[in-house]
Amino acid sequence: MHPLAKRITLIVSLFSLVIGLFLLGSNLQIISGAVVSAVLNLWPILLILVGFLLVVDSTKKRVFANTSSVTTAQYPLPMDSGSTELAIRVQFSYGRLMAARTDGTPRLVTETSGSGAPPVIKQEMMGGCSEISIASNQPLFPALYSLQNTWRLELPAGLPLRLSLQLHEADLRMDLRRLDVESIDLRTESGKQEVVLGQPHRKLSGLIYASGSSLSVILPAHVFSWVRLLNPFCRVDYPQGDLEKRQDGSLITPSAPDNRGSVELDVDGPIRNLVLDIADVAE
Repeated sequence: MHPLAKRITLIVSLFSLVIGLFLLGSNLQIISGAVVSAVLNLWPILLILVGFLLVVDSTKKRVFANTSSVTTAQYPLPMDSGSTELAIRVQFSYGRLMAARTDGTPRLVTETSGSGAPPVIKQEMMGGCSEISIASNQPLFPALYSLQNTWRLELPAGLPLRLSLQLHEADLRMDLRRLDVESIDLRTESGKQEVVLGQPHRKLSGLIYASGSSLSVILPAHVFSWVRLLNPFCRVDYPQGDLEKRQDGSLITPSAPDNRGSVELDVDGPIRNLVLDIADVAE
């Protein structure tokens, strides 16, 4: 749900509670007739108060966006030299998250307004797999903090990757081309998300649960792809001819060379609009 819609829902809920208690007190004659008459004459003051609070909230956001300085910070992602696989878990809220390939060492670059708390980064080895968890702390004023809170996750090439991301009220732009991604577990709430997949080394499997306004998934060219839609009521836009819809509702590419790997995705959740497309050029 959009943050403004949440605030309006909260105000309506409080109004319903106050009006219900007032009517109950009037029916039980706990509140005198004179008080009831006065309240009925003055009730528009509540509408004026709500409008005033919404205007103040909007004004604070604009002032905060115009006056707050943006602070950039870099956090190296620790990896053991003997790692043969990399697993990354991210919990992110209130802002924008981007992920892409880097030729250097993996790192997280943050851009925040004001004095935001640094992310919590932990690393441990499980066999030959280096597991890195990244989490954002809850801001004191999330509505203002989300105006300028951007994370750029720079991922290394040459290592098999397993990605697990949980997003709350955040937009996502993830470019996984030229990365050896083996699995994706993406769970999102409100916001817009775009995921660009690259050619897998062998097989890329994933689960995407989206509750936001729109989700775009760009599939690699000349690779067999199979997308299972677990929500039959989701609106889907896809290029007919490049993708074929089966009787069970899933979408597949007609054909692809056997030696170029495969992509298998499960997409679920109350997402409003899903866009599936095929990349123009193979990576």
